[in-house]
Amino acid sequence: MTLPSLRREQAMGGVVRPRGLHMSLSALASLFAGSRIRSAASTSLLSSISIHRFASWLVGPLAIVAALFFVANHIGGNVFAVKTEKTDCIPNERFVDDPDGRRFLELRWLMDPPGWRVRLRVPAEYVTWADVGCEPALGRGYPDPNYRDVYVHGFRIGVNLPDFAVLHPSDRHIWNRGLDATKMVVRLSSQAKVQGGEAEKVRVIQKDFYDTQRVSLDPDSVSLKSSHLMVGPKPDKFNLKRIGVIGDMSRYKTELGGAEAVDYYYVDRKPIDLWFECQAEEIKDHTEDSGWNRRPDCQMFFRYARLDALIEARFPRIFMPMWPEIKLKLDQLMDTFEIGQLNEGQL
Repeated sequence: MTLPSLRREQAMGGVVRPRGLHMSLSALASLFAGSRIRSAASTSLLSSISIHRFASWLVGPLAIVAALFFVANHIGGNVFAVKTEKTDCIPNERFVDDPDGRRFLELRWLMDPPGWRVRLRVPAEYVTWADVGCEPALGRGYPDPNYRDVYVHGFRIGVNLPDFAVLHPSDRHIWNRGLDATKMVVRLSSQAKVQGGEAEKVRVIQKDFYDTQRVSLDPDSVSLKSSHLMVGPKPDKFNLKRIGVIGDMSRYKTELGGAEAVDYYYVDRKPIDLWFECQAEEIKDHTEDSGWNRRPDCQMFFRYARLDALIEARFPRIFMPMWPEIKLKLDQLMDTFEIGQLNEGQL
């Protein structure tokens, strides 16, 4: 390379290489380019073979699916059609006014023997919610209008404590009140689908007790271990046997939580047909200790045979000492529910 040509190369910002090295690099690049071309051609050939085999394999399943859609469309209508609201559902409840001015909610209720439907009349002012099929008593849209079972499986009633006064209709949504809550919500669930007599239905309640206790009081549970809480028997209280969580729960004064800290109360007989799940007594109600900003609650479970129902009552734990009175008043309240025959399924 001459001096003028070298200067021109430098002025253009190029890198000066010996001519022999430049030719070697060009040959190497050509070699790699040729390799890529051959590799791409081979890949293209393999891909065309794989796609051909895959397409041949896919023809069979697609033909079967197409045949199924053809049959479904000709037998059951267009399977792609949008699901429309059914209008042939029989409303499962109605409000009625008696001549004496009393107002009732009439429901189709499932009872034993399985499949026996009755007309149940409940004082309308008590009802907070009902699983009532096509046309809910307390507003449209629940449940799904396509829901075909038009018989009640459960409903809730609500009362004040401790006087059992009827709740005002505006006070229906009472699951989560504030610290001054003195409300009790009672859920009735039909046991008509339990196979067997009275003893079997009570055993269902007992099984629920053991299953719930086993899960909540598992000493190896992460929640209990992380909270440094243990499980064990506790002294009898309220004339009931008791087992529950043991440990220091003072941190719940200021921290959220405490659902993992529970006590189970139950009758001292077999089968266990009455039991309670409460937040542990170590978590104080604000009326018991002003240093606590809490309102622990309890749930009571038992069977009410006359309506073939499982009863679950939820109330503030401060009323636990009066549980026998709560149970008695609930029985008396449900004794006032009228049971009658349906007229060919009509209310």
